[in-house]
Amino acid sequence: MTTTEIGASLAGPKPRIGFILEQGLGHVAYGLSLRHALQDRADIEPVWLEVAFGQQGVGRIPVLGKSYAFRGNLRARLAIGQAHRERPLDALFLHTEAIGLFAGDWMARIPTLLSLDATPKNYDELAAWYKHRVGTGPIERAKFLAHRGVMRRARRITAWSEWAKRSLVEEYGVASDGVVVIHPGTTLTAFPEPGSRGARKPGPVRILFVGGDFERKGGDVLLGVFRDHLSTTCELDLVTGVDLPSGAGVRVHRGLKPHSPQLLRLYAEADVFVLPTRADCSPVVLGEAMAASLPIVATRVAGVPEAVRDGETGFLIDRDDAGALRDRLERLASSPALRARMGRAAREFGEERFDMRKNANRIADVLVELSGARRNRAP
Repeated sequence: MTTTEIGASLAGPKPRIGFILEQGLGHVAYGLSLRHALQDRADIEPVWLEVAFGQQGVGRIPVLGKSYAFRGNLRARLAIGQAHRERPLDALFLHTEAIGLFAGDWMARIPTLLSLDATPKNYDELAAWYKHRVGTGPIERAKFLAHRGVMRRARRITAWSEWAKRSLVEEYGVASDGVVVIHPGTTLTAFPEPGSRGARKPGPVRILFVGGDFERKGGDVLLGVFRDHLSTTCELDLVTGVDLPSGAGVRVHRGLKPHSPQLLRLYAEADVFVLPTRADCSPVVLGEAMAASLPIVATRVAGVPEAVRDGETGFLIDRDDAGALRDRLERLASSPALRARMGRAAREFGEERFDMRKNANRIADVLVELSGARRNRAP
Protein backbone atom coordinates (compact mmCIF):
# COMPACT_ATOMS: atom_id res chain seq x y z
CA MET A 1 0.00 0.00 0.00
CA THR A 2 1.36 3.43 -0.96
CA THR A 3 1.74 6.34 1.45
CA THR A 4 -1.20 8.05 -0.24
CA GLU A 5 -3.40 4.98 0.20
CA ILE A 6 -2.39 4.55 3.86
CA GLY A 7 -3.15 8.18 4.54
CA ALA A 8 -6.52 7.89 2.86
CA SER A 9 -7.45 4.79 4.85
CA LEU A 10 -6.63 6.54 8.11
CA ALA A 11 -8.56 9.67 7.12
CA GLY A 12 -11.87 7.90 6.66
CA PRO A 13 -14.02 6.47 3.85
CA LYS A 14 -12.52 6.39 0.39
CA PRO A 15 -13.59 9.27 -1.87
CA ARG A 16 -16.32 8.30 -4.30
CA ILE A 17 -15.33 9.46 -7.76
CA GLY A 18 -17.51 9.47 -10.84
CA PHE A 19 -15.77 8.66 -14.12
CA ILE A 20 -18.00 9.94 -16.92
CA LEU A 21 -16.62 8.50 -20.15
CA GLU A 22 -17.61 9.36 -23.70
CA GLN A 23 -18.09 6.17 -25.72
CA GLY A 24 -17.27 7.32 -29.22
CA LEU A 25 -14.37 6.65 -31.60
CA GLY A 26 -11.10 5.91 -29.76
CA HIS A 27 -12.55 6.90 -26.41
CA VAL A 28 -13.92 3.38 -25.92
CA ALA A 29 -10.42 1.90 -25.85
CA TYR A 30 -9.22 4.73 -23.63
CA GLY A 31 -12.00 4.07 -21.10
CA LEU A 32 -11.23 0.36 -21.02
CA SER A 33 -7.54 1.02 -20.39
CA LEU A 34 -8.28 3.59 -17.70
CA ARG A 35 -10.63 1.25 -15.91
CA HIS A 36 -8.15 -1.63 -16.02
CA ALA A 37 -5.29 0.58 -14.81
CA LEU A 38 -7.22 1.75 -11.74
CA GLN A 39 -8.76 -1.56 -10.72
CA ASP A 40 -6.19 -2.07 -7.94
CA ARG A 41 -6.20 1.50 -6.70
CA ALA A 42 -7.16 1.10 -3.04
CA ASP A 43 -7.71 4.72 -1.99
CA ILE A 44 -10.70 5.56 -4.25
CA GLU A 45 -14.16 4.21 -4.96
CA PRO A 46 -14.63 4.64 -8.71
CA VAL A 47 -18.11 4.85 -10.21
CA TRP A 48 -17.91 4.10 -13.93
CA LEU A 49 -20.50 5.97 -16.00
CA GLU A 50 -20.15 5.19 -19.71
CA VAL A 51 -22.03 7.56 -21.99
CA ALA A 52 -23.09 6.10 -25.34
CA PHE A 53 -24.75 7.93 -28.22
CA GLY A 54 -27.20 5.35 -29.57
CA GLN A 55 -30.80 6.08 -30.55
CA GLN A 56 -32.40 4.04 -27.77
CA GLY A 57 -34.12 5.79 -24.86
CA VAL A 58 -33.49 9.54 -25.16
CA GLY A 59 -33.07 9.05 -28.89
CA ARG A 60 -36.84 8.72 -29.14
CA ILE A 61 -37.41 12.28 -27.89
CA PRO A 62 -38.99 14.22 -30.80
CA VAL A 63 -36.59 16.40 -32.82
CA LEU A 64 -33.90 16.80 -30.15
CA GLY A 65 -33.43 13.05 -29.83
CA LYS A 66 -32.07 12.97 -33.36
CA SER A 67 -29.07 15.04 -32.26
CA TYR A 68 -25.91 13.06 -31.44
CA ALA A 69 -24.71 15.84 -29.11
CA PHE A 70 -28.04 16.13 -27.31
CA ARG A 71 -28.19 12.38 -26.60
CA GLY A 72 -24.67 12.30 -25.18
CA ASN A 73 -25.04 15.40 -23.03
CA LEU A 74 -28.42 14.41 -21.63
CA ARG A 75 -27.22 10.91 -20.78
CA ALA A 76 -24.12 12.31 -19.04
CA ARG A 77 -26.22 14.66 -16.94
CA LEU A 78 -28.70 11.93 -15.98
CA ALA A 79 -25.90 9.51 -15.11
CA ILE A 80 -24.18 12.00 -12.80
CA GLY A 81 -27.45 12.86 -11.09
CA GLN A 82 -28.41 9.25 -10.50
CA ALA A 83 -24.98 8.31 -9.13
CA HIS A 84 -24.87 11.36 -6.84
CA ARG A 85 -28.34 10.70 -5.47
CA GLU A 86 -27.44 7.09 -4.66
CA ARG A 87 -24.51 8.36 -2.60
CA PRO A 88 -22.74 11.71 -2.96
CA LEU A 89 -19.81 11.89 -5.33
CA ASP A 90 -16.68 13.60 -4.03
CA ALA A 91 -15.12 14.36 -7.44
CA LEU A 92 -15.80 13.93 -11.14
CA PHE A 93 -13.60 12.90 -14.04
CA LEU A 94 -15.38 14.13 -17.18
CA HIS A 95 -14.09 12.85 -20.49
CA THR A 96 -14.75 14.83 -22.68
CA GLU A 97 -16.18 18.37 -22.62
CA ALA A 98 -18.41 17.30 -25.53
CA ILE A 99 -20.70 15.52 -23.02
CA GLY A 100 -20.45 18.18 -20.31
CA LEU A 101 -22.63 20.91 -21.78
CA PHE A 102 -25.65 20.01 -19.60
CA ALA A 103 -23.60 19.27 -16.47
CA GLY A 104 -22.59 22.78 -15.47
CA ASP A 105 -24.52 22.77 -12.19
CA TRP A 106 -23.02 19.41 -11.21
CA MET A 107 -19.53 20.70 -12.01
CA ALA A 108 -20.19 23.70 -9.77
CA ARG A 109 -21.14 21.39 -6.87
CA ILE A 110 -18.63 18.57 -7.40
CA PRO A 111 -14.93 19.32 -8.09
CA THR A 112 -14.31 18.22 -11.67
CA LEU A 113 -11.24 17.18 -13.62
CA LEU A 114 -12.08 17.75 -17.27
CA SER A 115 -10.27 15.54 -19.78
CA LEU A 116 -10.17 16.10 -23.52
CA ASP A 117 -8.35 14.95 -26.62
CA ALA A 118 -9.16 18.11 -28.56
CA THR A 119 -11.11 21.34 -28.27
CA PRO A 120 -13.96 22.21 -30.63
CA LYS A 121 -11.57 24.68 -32.32
CA ASN A 122 -9.13 21.81 -32.83
CA TYR A 123 -11.88 19.81 -34.50
CA ASP A 124 -12.64 22.78 -36.73
CA GLU A 125 -9.10 22.43 -38.12
CA LEU A 126 -9.96 18.88 -39.19
CA ALA A 127 -13.61 19.51 -40.02
CA ALA A 128 -13.74 18.17 -43.56
CA TRP A 129 -12.58 14.68 -42.60
CA TYR A 130 -14.90 14.44 -39.60
CA LYS A 131 -17.89 15.44 -41.75
CA HIS A 132 -18.21 18.47 -39.52
CA ARG A 133 -19.43 21.82 -40.80
CA VAL A 134 -17.89 24.95 -39.30
CA GLY A 135 -20.64 27.53 -38.93
CA THR A 136 -20.55 31.27 -38.56
CA GLY A 137 -22.51 33.94 -36.77
CA PRO A 138 -24.52 33.81 -33.53
CA ILE A 139 -25.00 30.02 -33.42
CA GLU A 140 -21.27 29.34 -33.68
CA ARG A 141 -20.57 32.01 -31.06
CA ALA A 142 -23.12 30.43 -28.72
CA LYS A 143 -21.44 27.02 -29.16
CA PHE A 144 -18.06 28.55 -28.38
CA LEU A 145 -19.37 30.18 -25.19
CA ALA A 146 -21.07 26.95 -24.08
CA HIS A 147 -17.88 24.92 -24.44
CA ARG A 148 -15.80 27.63 -22.81
CA GLY A 149 -18.25 27.60 -19.92
CA VAL A 150 -17.62 23.87 -19.37
CA MET A 151 -13.87 24.49 -19.39
CA ARG A 152 -14.13 27.33 -16.89
CA ARG A 153 -16.28 25.32 -14.49
CA ALA A 154 -13.68 22.56 -14.33
CA ARG A 155 -11.36 22.74 -11.35
CA ARG A 156 -8.53 21.20 -13.39
CA ILE A 157 -8.09 20.15 -17.02
CA THR A 158 -6.00 17.38 -18.54
CA ALA A 159 -5.30 17.38 -22.28
CA TRP A 160 -4.05 14.49 -24.39
CA SER A 161 -1.50 16.64 -26.24
CA GLU A 162 0.34 19.95 -26.30
CA TRP A 163 -1.66 20.64 -29.47
CA ALA A 164 -4.91 20.54 -27.48
CA LYS A 165 -3.40 22.50 -24.59
CA ARG A 166 -2.37 25.33 -26.91
CA SER A 167 -5.95 25.65 -28.11
CA LEU A 168 -7.27 25.71 -24.53
CA VAL A 169 -4.89 28.48 -23.59
CA GLU A 170 -4.81 30.58 -26.76
CA GLU A 171 -8.39 30.18 -28.03
CA TYR A 172 -10.41 29.59 -24.86
CA GLY A 173 -8.47 31.66 -22.34
CA VAL A 174 -7.73 28.79 -19.93
CA ALA A 175 -4.77 29.47 -17.65
CA SER A 176 -1.74 27.49 -18.80
CA ASP A 177 -0.91 26.29 -15.28
CA GLY A 178 -4.43 24.88 -14.98
CA VAL A 179 -3.87 22.39 -17.80
CA VAL A 180 -1.65 19.33 -17.53
CA VAL A 181 -0.82 17.20 -20.58
CA ILE A 182 -1.33 13.48 -19.89
CA HIS A 183 -1.09 11.44 -23.06
CA PRO A 184 -3.59 8.62 -23.68
CA GLY A 185 -1.94 5.53 -22.30
CA THR A 186 -1.91 1.84 -23.07
CA THR A 187 -1.93 -1.19 -20.78
CA LEU A 188 1.65 -2.26 -21.41
CA THR A 189 1.25 -5.60 -19.65
CA ALA A 190 -1.28 -6.70 -22.28
CA PHE A 191 1.47 -6.71 -24.92
CA PRO A 192 4.55 -8.91 -25.42
CA GLU A 193 7.60 -8.24 -23.29
CA PRO A 194 10.26 -6.12 -25.03
CA GLY A 195 12.74 -8.38 -26.79
CA SER A 196 10.30 -11.23 -27.43
CA ARG A 197 9.59 -10.05 -30.99
CA GLY A 198 12.83 -11.58 -32.25
CA ALA A 199 11.32 -15.05 -31.86
CA ARG A 200 8.77 -14.48 -34.66
CA LYS A 201 8.93 -17.00 -37.51
CA PRO A 202 10.62 -15.90 -40.76
CA GLY A 203 8.36 -14.74 -43.55
CA PRO A 204 7.12 -11.63 -45.35
CA VAL A 205 7.23 -8.39 -43.39
CA ARG A 206 3.79 -7.83 -41.84
CA ILE A 207 2.33 -4.34 -41.87
CA LEU A 208 -0.55 -3.54 -39.51
CA PHE A 209 -3.17 -0.80 -39.87
CA VAL A 210 -5.88 -0.21 -37.24
CA GLY A 211 -8.55 2.36 -38.06
CA GLY A 212 -12.32 2.08 -38.13
CA ASP A 213 -12.84 5.07 -40.44
CA PHE A 214 -10.76 3.72 -43.32
CA GLU A 215 -10.61 6.79 -45.54
CA ARG A 216 -10.11 9.37 -42.78
CA LYS A 217 -7.32 7.24 -41.32
CA GLY A 218 -5.57 7.08 -44.70
CA GLY A 219 -6.15 3.37 -45.20
CA ASP A 220 -6.80 3.90 -48.91
CA VAL A 221 -3.37 5.53 -49.32
CA LEU A 222 -1.68 2.62 -47.56
CA LEU A 223 -3.60 0.03 -49.56
CA GLY A 224 -2.68 1.70 -52.84
CA VAL A 225 1.03 1.85 -51.93
CA PHE A 226 0.97 -1.76 -50.80
CA ARG A 227 -0.68 -3.10 -53.96
CA ASP A 228 1.57 -1.09 -56.29
CA HIS A 229 4.93 -1.60 -54.59
CA LEU A 230 4.98 -3.95 -51.58
CA SER A 231 2.73 -6.92 -52.26
CA THR A 232 5.62 -9.19 -53.31
CA THR A 233 7.67 -8.59 -50.15
CA CYS A 234 5.12 -7.77 -47.44
CA GLU A 235 1.72 -8.71 -46.06
CA LEU A 236 -0.90 -6.23 -44.91
CA ASP A 237 -3.39 -6.64 -42.06
CA LEU A 238 -6.21 -4.08 -42.11
CA VAL A 239 -8.33 -3.74 -38.96
CA THR A 240 -11.20 -1.52 -40.00
CA GLY A 241 -14.94 -1.06 -40.09
CA VAL A 242 -15.41 -0.99 -43.84
CA ASP A 243 -16.12 -3.95 -46.09
CA LEU A 244 -13.00 -4.59 -48.15
CA PRO A 245 -11.97 -7.73 -50.02
CA SER A 246 -9.02 -9.74 -48.76
CA GLY A 247 -6.51 -11.35 -51.09
CA ALA A 248 -3.10 -10.81 -52.72
CA GLY A 249 -1.32 -10.42 -49.40
CA VAL A 250 -4.11 -8.37 -47.81
CA ARG A 251 -6.11 -9.62 -44.83
CA VAL A 252 -9.10 -7.59 -43.68
CA HIS A 253 -10.31 -7.93 -40.07
CA ARG A 254 -13.72 -6.48 -39.24
CA GLY A 255 -15.52 -6.33 -35.92
CA LEU A 256 -12.44 -6.62 -33.69
CA LYS A 257 -12.96 -4.99 -30.29
CA PRO A 258 -10.37 -2.92 -28.39
CA HIS A 259 -8.11 -5.15 -26.24
CA SER A 260 -9.59 -8.31 -27.79
CA PRO A 261 -7.31 -11.38 -28.02
CA GLN A 262 -7.60 -11.27 -31.81
CA LEU A 263 -6.39 -7.67 -31.99
CA LEU A 264 -3.57 -8.26 -29.51
CA ARG A 265 -2.44 -11.22 -31.58
CA LEU A 266 -2.21 -9.04 -34.69
CA TYR A 267 -0.03 -6.57 -32.80
CA ALA A 268 2.20 -9.45 -31.64
CA GLU A 269 2.59 -10.81 -35.17
CA ALA A 270 3.20 -7.46 -36.91
CA ASP A 271 6.55 -5.96 -37.88
CA VAL A 272 5.49 -2.38 -38.67
CA PHE A 273 2.51 -0.23 -37.68
CA VAL A 274 1.18 2.32 -40.18
CA LEU A 275 -1.39 5.08 -39.67
CA PRO A 276 -1.24 7.57 -42.57
CA THR A 277 -4.20 9.44 -41.11
CA ARG A 278 -5.64 12.53 -42.73
CA ALA A 279 -7.36 13.74 -39.56
CA ASP A 280 -6.91 12.63 -35.96
CA CYS A 281 -6.35 14.13 -32.56
CA SER A 282 -4.15 11.79 -30.51
CA PRO A 283 -4.87 8.24 -31.71
CA VAL A 284 -4.92 5.65 -28.92
CA VAL A 285 -3.65 3.01 -31.37
CA LEU A 286 -0.24 4.68 -31.52
CA GLY A 287 0.27 3.88 -27.84
CA GLU A 288 -0.73 0.29 -28.56
CA ALA A 289 1.85 0.10 -31.35
CA MET A 290 4.52 1.41 -28.96
CA ALA A 291 3.53 -1.19 -26.38
CA ALA A 292 3.94 -3.86 -29.06
CA SER A 293 7.49 -2.61 -29.82
CA LEU A 294 6.58 -1.69 -33.38
CA PRO A 295 8.18 1.02 -35.51
CA ILE A 296 5.47 3.48 -36.54
CA VAL A 297 4.83 5.37 -39.78
CA ALA A 298 2.29 8.16 -39.30
CA THR A 299 1.39 11.63 -40.52
CA ARG A 300 2.14 15.13 -39.24
CA VAL A 301 -1.42 15.79 -38.12
CA ALA A 302 -2.64 17.44 -34.90
CA GLY A 303 -1.20 15.63 -31.86
CA VAL A 304 0.27 12.70 -33.81
CA PRO A 305 3.84 14.12 -33.97
CA GLU A 306 3.93 14.05 -30.16
CA ALA A 307 3.64 10.26 -30.31
CA VAL A 308 6.26 9.52 -32.98
CA ARG A 309 9.89 10.64 -32.82
CA ASP A 310 10.77 10.98 -36.48
CA GLY A 311 13.79 8.86 -37.36
CA GLU A 312 13.95 7.35 -33.86
CA THR A 313 10.71 5.49 -33.05
CA GLY A 314 9.44 5.55 -36.62
CA PHE A 315 8.79 8.03 -39.39
CA LEU A 316 6.51 11.03 -39.89
CA ILE A 317 5.24 11.91 -43.35
CA ASP A 318 2.91 14.55 -44.76
CA ARG A 319 -0.77 13.83 -45.31
CA ASP A 320 -1.51 12.01 -48.61
CA ASP A 321 2.20 11.69 -49.47
CA ALA A 322 2.15 8.24 -51.05
CA GLY A 323 5.74 8.58 -52.26
CA ALA A 324 7.07 9.22 -48.77
CA LEU A 325 4.96 6.38 -47.39
CA ARG A 326 6.42 3.98 -49.95
CA ASP A 327 9.96 5.14 -49.20
CA ARG A 328 9.66 4.70 -45.40
CA LEU A 329 7.98 1.31 -45.71
CA GLU A 330 10.57 0.04 -48.14
CA ARG A 331 13.32 1.15 -45.77
CA LEU A 332 11.73 -0.71 -42.90
CA ALA A 333 10.88 -3.78 -44.96
CA SER A 334 14.47 -4.13 -46.18
CA SER A 335 16.16 -3.72 -42.79
CA PRO A 336 15.38 -6.02 -39.84
CA ALA A 337 17.98 -4.10 -37.82
CA LEU A 338 16.19 -0.79 -38.42
CA ARG A 339 12.84 -2.32 -37.45
CA ALA A 340 14.34 -3.76 -34.27
CA ARG A 341 16.05 -0.51 -33.29
CA MET A 342 12.99 1.64 -33.89
CA GLY A 343 10.73 -0.92 -32.21
CA ARG A 344 12.85 -0.87 -29.05
CA ALA A 345 12.88 2.92 -29.05
CA ALA A 346 9.09 3.00 -29.54
CA ARG A 347 8.55 0.71 -26.55
CA GLU A 348 10.87 2.84 -24.38
CA PHE A 349 9.02 5.99 -25.44
CA GLY A 350 5.72 4.29 -24.66
CA GLU A 351 6.94 3.36 -21.19
CA GLU A 352 7.99 6.97 -20.66
CA ARG A 353 4.85 8.79 -21.82
CA PHE A 354 2.11 6.32 -22.80
CA ASP A 355 1.99 3.88 -19.87
CA MET A 356 -1.68 3.88 -18.89
CA ARG A 357 -1.01 2.60 -15.39
CA LYS A 358 1.34 5.49 -14.72
CA ASN A 359 -0.87 8.08 -16.43
CA ALA A 360 -4.08 6.80 -14.84
CA ASN A 361 -2.53 7.09 -11.40
CA ARG A 362 -1.55 10.69 -12.14
CA ILE A 363 -5.21 11.33 -12.93
CA ALA A 364 -6.34 9.54 -9.77
CA ASP A 365 -3.92 11.57 -7.65
CA VAL A 366 -5.50 14.80 -8.91
CA LEU A 367 -8.98 13.45 -8.22
CA VAL A 368 -8.05 12.44 -4.67
CA GLU A 369 -6.74 15.96 -4.12
CA LEU A 370 -9.95 17.49 -5.50
CA SER A 371 -12.14 15.20 -3.40
CA GLY A 372 -10.20 16.20 -0.27
CA ALA A 373 -10.79 19.87 -0.96
CA ARG A 374 -14.51 19.24 -1.27
CA ARG A 375 -14.66 17.23 1.96
CA ASN A 376 -12.79 19.94 3.86
CA ARG A 377 -15.38 22.49 2.79
CA ALA A 378 -18.35 20.29 3.67
CA PRO A 379 -20.26 21.29 6.84
